[in-house]
Amino acid sequence: MLSDRSKLLIGQSPGALKRPVRLVLFTTEAGCSACPDALALVREIRAHMGKIALETYDIVMDRDKTELYGIKYTPAIVVQDAEGRAVTFYGLIEEVFLDILLRTIHAMADERIWFPDDILRTLRHLNHEVKIRVFVETDCPLCRPVAETAVGLAIESPLIDTDIIVASDFPELIRKYRIALLPKTTFGENLHLEGHVTEAEFLEMIFQAEGIRPGLDRKCVVCGSASPEIICRTCKTRIQAEAIDHKTRVEKGLQQP
Repeated sequence: MLSDRSKLLIGQSPGALKRPVRLVLFTTEAGCSACPDALALVREIRAHMGKIALETYDIVMDRDKTELYGIKYTPAIVVQDAEGRAVTFYGLIEEVFLDILLRTIHAMADERIWFPDDILRTLRHLNHEVKIRVFVETDCPLCRPVAETAVGLAIESPLIDTDIIVASDFPELIRKYRIALLPKTTFGENLHLEGHVTEAEFLEMIFQAEGIRPGLDRKCVVCGSASPEIICRTCKTRIQAEAIDHKTRVEKGLQQP
């Protein structure tokens, strides 16, 4: 059953969408106690917002869709825009991460610019897809900004595939990725960072996961100047300052009536 708090959060979010957004829910009948709640959640969101296309699939019975979206666990909610860019939320989504889910829907529908120009220009240098996973919990104060950055990167670049995973719902993943501290962010299969991750650190790890190695390529991917690091210190400082300023202005805009 959907909680009153979740219903309130959905009811308080804007209802009108500028462009269609697809919500794709994957569930299973076996061993998924959160699946009925996830179904109730996406139905409530669709009822509140216009232009939501809702699709529901069984991870076992609908194998073609499971493989198409790369779904590994249930429940999984995929938010996908008209161009096919997608973010996947795994687990019981409520409180802080329900708010992020709702903001993700609106960002995709309204073509919201998530980052300043420096980050957008840097993302254009990507040549191969990079998988990002952010393991989170609702009561983790550092989890929200890290998850929001990972979501924004997936919205801005078709080569970034982001999963937001509620860790406590998947104990097998806690063991697999040796999670001791949240948030934990993985880049590809072999790179990870624990705790807070800045926008500049995200970019560095993304390019490292793609194959660039600090100290070997000898130039900054942002400005092209000689650098022993993937992103030189000058660009890191500028990216962080611009990201903070952009985020502050966006938050102020969201708070205006």
